[in-house]
Amino acid sequence: MKKNLKISKATKQMANDLGLSDVDAYIMELKTKLYTKSANLIKSSKFTHEQIANQIGTSRSRISRIANHGENNVSIELLIKLIATLEGKQAIKFAAA
Repeated sequence: MKKNLKISKATKQMANDLGLSDVDAYIMELKTKLYTKSANLIKSSKFTHEQIANQIGTSRSRISRIANHGENNVSIELLIKLIATLEGKQAIKFAAA
């Protein structure tokens, strides 16, 4: 049983160009949204990059790179930790099936 994933046209096209599946495209888009949200939260936070890094267990330089969209290898788990820490609430809400 195949379900349609909600993926933007631009992401779907990029995934097709790279030979990726719809699931890979969905993950790519999710990660992009989490990354952008994390970067914005870091920039608007009252905490220093050092304080944020200490709270989530990473380096200050990594937090700075994420804030400036310069970190290429960041896990979805770290992005969720950042959002949850800086917003004080869950980063992703799941709808009932």
